[in-house]
Amino acid sequence: MPSTFLFLSATLLLSLNLVRPFGLAISDWLYFGALGFAFVETFSVERWHISSWWRNPLLWAIAPILFGAVISTMNSQNWPVALAEIVQQAFVISLFVSLAWIMVCRGRIAPVILALIASGVFTAGIVLLDSWTGSRLGPILSGTPDVQFWGRYGGTLGHPNKLGYFLVLTTLLSIGELFSLRPSRTLLLRRLIWGALIAVQLFGIYSSGSVTAYLGLLLGVVVLTLSSKPIFTGVTRTLGIAIGAAMLVIVLMTLFNSALMGSTSGFESNVIAQAVARVQTITAESRLEGYTHAWNQITHNPWFGVGYDQISTSGISGSARLLESSVHNSLLQVWYTGGLFAFVGWLAIYVLVGWMALRVILQSRRNALSPLILSLAAAALAILLMDQFQDAIYQREKWLVIGLLVGVALELVRQERAANMDMEAVR
Repeated sequence: MPSTFLFLSATLLLSLNLVRPFGLAISDWLYFGALGFAFVETFSVERWHISSWWRNPLLWAIAPILFGAVISTMNSQNWPVALAEIVQQAFVISLFVSLAWIMVCRGRIAPVILALIASGVFTAGIVLLDSWTGSRLGPILSGTPDVQFWGRYGGTLGHPNKLGYFLVLTTLLSIGELFSLRPSRTLLLRRLIWGALIAVQLFGIYSSGSVTAYLGLLLGVVVLTLSSKPIFTGVTRTLGIAIGAAMLVIVLMTLFNSALMGSTSGFESNVIAQAVARVQTITAESRLEGYTHAWNQITHNPWFGVGYDQISTSGISGSARLLESSVHNSLLQVWYTGGLFAFVGWLAIYVLVGWMALRVILQSRRNALSPLILSLAAAALAILLMDQFQDAIYQREKWLVIGLLVGVALELVRQERAANMDMEAVR
């Protein structure tokens, strides 16, 4: 169907977020096209999927979010920007999640995940190419050729933190794909290919220098490893090889760069060491300062926020910002900008997503689920962690994972109910 084709194309181009014809990312235009066709298809051909538009469980959180956001616009410095941010949040929570659920109902979850992984491999490959050859394809494609990140790479996402966030999700899903491979004559070859793809993405996460991404990846891998015995056995063997290969490449590059620079210590140019040092000396202090200022505003007036134009990614000028630094915590930022009602709505979403992820994992212990489904749950839990240190509000890769998880969780509930009804009928 046209909507499926457009949705897959949009997901494939998702990492080109800053390629923006007519003001919007090319993936956004394709998602909007998919949305339009999906409306027509579900109301004319696929009437059995029509309820996905209003049975989305996250819709219950829209009311307090919109109420808090709208009444907080009275404090906004820039009303058009605030309204644009409100529309974006409402879109991803409602229509976009429902659209992803429809893709699950159509049995297209595997192609969608493959498209997302391919998008991650592409931007990670750009990072690998830029780091090895000294080219600047990443900054050129992201429109940030003059931005410096002091040894960190942003790929096509335009910022190292966004790159790390994106690749954590695709890497976890790639691990799920690796362990979902079925026995065949080409099994070894396919394992090697997926191992290489995972290694490329791990290198991209390493090159981002994002401590948040490191933590998110660690949590996701731990959750995925502990979710089932077969995965635990496979991860300790296969993933160890992939990580070892990635670390070998990192060590060789570190030594090579050190030799060129005349450095006597490869550790000095290690991105992870630099990331830890940055957190200890700069990042932690600046973020704590941002948290403190935001919390002071919240305690002064917890009911009404300062306006959605103050969201970190809104793009307003520095002169219109009330805080010098961003609030790198999604929940705190929403409370600061949208007030208590918006915070309660977002908190409800996080609790529901976390519960769905845990339920999928627990259900797998009773009825074995595909490792790909388990990796989706692990990626969702990684999102919940990373959002406590980043300001990821509108990123479609985040909502794509959440939407797929919602669809999978609801389909599992439907199948369980159908099975129980069949058992009762037999009795």
